[in-house]
Amino acid sequence: MRKLNAIFLFTAFFFSCTLTAQNKEERKKFKADSLEIVRVRLVRPQLKFDSRSIFLPHKISNVSGFDVGVLLKEKLRLTFGFYTASTKNIDFELGTYSSENFSNLYSLKYGSINMEFIYKRSRFYSLGMPFEFGLGSNYIHVIARATNINVYEKRGGIGMCYFGLSGTFTPIRWFGLKASVGYRKILVNQVPEVNMSGFYTSIGLAIDFREIIKDVQMFRLKKHYYKNFKPVEAGVDIITD
Repeated sequence: MRKLNAIFLFTAFFFSCTLTAQNKEERKKFKADSLEIVRVRLVRPQLKFDSRSIFLPHKISNVSGFDVGVLLKEKLRLTFGFYTASTKNIDFELGTYSSENFSNLYSLKYGSINMEFIYKRSRFYSLGMPFEFGLGSNYIHVIARATNINVYEKRGGIGMCYFGLSGTFTPIRWFGLKASVGYRKILVNQVPEVNMSGFYTSIGLAIDFREIIKDVQMFRLKKHYYKNFKPVEAGVDIITD
């Protein structure tokens, strides 16, 4: 009887040590795999939808568009963008057509190269200094109010730059609410009747694809290693961390 008890205790101890060793090895593998997933990458894909307000004399013009590109080493954002604007009764310099008797329609389309230096970054917010150079075309046509007939129109190229300060709030790491303020300077305009230089504000939605990919990988990793895996709890923990 004593021999049976001794064999039973020895067997239980042996399996206990084996399971402990296996658990330690699995925890070690999980830690290594998770560190590989969350390590800082050189390149992170970026996408931003943007709405801007340009402050002009007696008028606020809205410009909307998007940009797509990469974030390098968490510090330098490089993207290509496309923006459009369409507005009525913008201020223009054409002496014979007074605003009392004539209205106008103005449109703008341009592509841009955007650069933003991120000088402060934390879990919930980041601060940056954006700079943008854009090239495109703009168009204006003047309409007689009484007859609704076009009396003047002109189309031409336009070049501009933006510079200012930005801030991004990220309650969820996948998405950020991005706001900026600064100045827009027109460098060249083949429709000189319109001056679009002025201060601007911007608000947009920034999407970080790397964070989405990382969270999906972490979800799958926890599902693989944890025996008592709870999908809803794991998903909430991963997203809100």
